[in-house]
Amino acid sequence: SDSKFILYIRKFLKNPLLARSQVSVDLIHPEMANVSKEQIKRKLCAQMKAKEEATSIYGLKTAFGGGRSTGYALIYDSLDAKKQYE
Repeated sequence: SDSKFILYIRKFLKNPLLARSQVSVDLIHPEMANVSKEQIKRKLCAQMKAKEEATSIYGLKTAFGGGRSTGYALIYDSLDAKKQYE
């Protein structure tokens, strides 16, 4: 079920002060109502070569009519950095 959606990284911003990368993502999922955060996290971490436990997904919005969603992700450099800033 992971291959039923396409994930695009729209905006990428490296934030060294907070030890993280800030990413805006677009999702295309025509045969799914919406995509779970766990599935998005798995696919994004595989693309960015990051650790799943040091990543957080938020602000997901599904477009009217479905099939497309947008959201944001914070990919921390380490689990300690995530615990410190979140």
